[in-house]
Amino acid sequence: MLEKYKSGVLACGRCGKCVVGKGGYICPVHQHTAGFDETVARGRNAIARAILEGKLDYTQDVVDNAYTCLGCKSCFVQCGRIDHHTGKPAIDEVKITQAMRADIVKAGKEPEALKAVDASIAANHNPYGEDTAKRAAWAKDLNLPAKGETVYFAGCNAAYRAPKIAQATVAVLQAGGIDVAYLGEDEWCCGVPQFADGNVALAETLVMHNVEALKAAGVKRVITSCAGCFHALKSEYPEVIGELPFEVVHSSEVIAQLISDGKIKLDTEITKTVTYHDPCHLGRHEQVYDAPRAAISAIKGVNFVEMPRNKANAWCCGGGSVVSTVFPDLTSEIAADRVDEVKKTEAQILVSACPSCESILGTGARKAKIEVVDLAVIVARAMGLKY
Repeated sequence: MLEKYKSGVLACGRCGKCVVGKGGYICPVHQHTAGFDETVARGRNAIARAILEGKLDYTQDVVDNAYTCLGCKSCFVQCGRIDHHTGKPAIDEVKITQAMRADIVKAGKEPEALKAVDASIAANHNPYGEDTAKRAAWAKDLNLPAKGETVYFAGCNAAYRAPKIAQATVAVLQAGGIDVAYLGEDEWCCGVPQFADGNVALAETLVMHNVEALKAAGVKRVITSCAGCFHALKSEYPEVIGELPFEVVHSSEVIAQLISDGKIKLDTEITKTVTYHDPCHLGRHEQVYDAPRAAISAIKGVNFVEMPRNKANAWCCGGGSVVSTVFPDLTSEIAADRVDEVKKTEAQILVSACPSCESILGTGARKAKIEVVDLAVIVARAMGLKY
């Protein structure tokens, strides 16, 4: 698989723009691994090149290093090598790392923790080992149809761990006049953990199932409140099956449009200082920056403040690309960095648009007496709904 991205590997000139920028460290992992070069993009590319040239094999050290990458795409944003055809950076480190991980999985050398996650998804269609029948429990009293032109794709985190997010999202959409359908048990994991961990075969199985289930539901538009699901459906799925027969949008985009069109009213004041954390999959990967901010800023009484590192320069929550599964301590350290930034804004509420970010940042934020909520939840509150 790595051979497929050989041109990107060889394009790396080791200039160092992926290491330190104007604001300091660019790669969160690099900062928290004593700045060793192998944990930043230029070092990873040197390792990849050595593998391609037959000078290095997938030893345990190489495998461990491959799974420290967060897939946050910060290095891509800063990269100095530009593709003259697209005008964008020439080196997609996320894809290079995914390719390395695919080769590792093929060799049977992936971390044991990831084997357990993949086994759970293969058997139960979610990473938590939960019964498939429990997936739709959050929607049991909502009477959502199984078919419709607009389908809400809840994702595993909201369905099994943060049902309030799914419920608030549906409530807001329905209040805005959108008839929402839901696949229930026919919704399987989006596959973003498998795209990240290198289990290509399982990822493709999930893609095929979900696309067929969505087509059978008669969907024209899929709305998801999970940034990871959004990225997987919108960008990873077409790489597997080609052009999708439906549109994929994030809930923040729809909610911001409903507010702009006057289809939902935010009449309840929230007199709090609020800041926003950009999920990597929603921001750097999919370029959705303005919609969440527009929705927050439309809430009466809110004092919206930005963290110093925001939008394309936002700091990762620390849990991306299965790092939280393989190296939980590393995730905690990086999350603590982000919570420290939140503290400096003196915000009382931290809003994000990804259930995983909310979960990972929540522990540290709550200790600092900062509430962490999803965008749909705070919007629902501003509509006078009890969430």
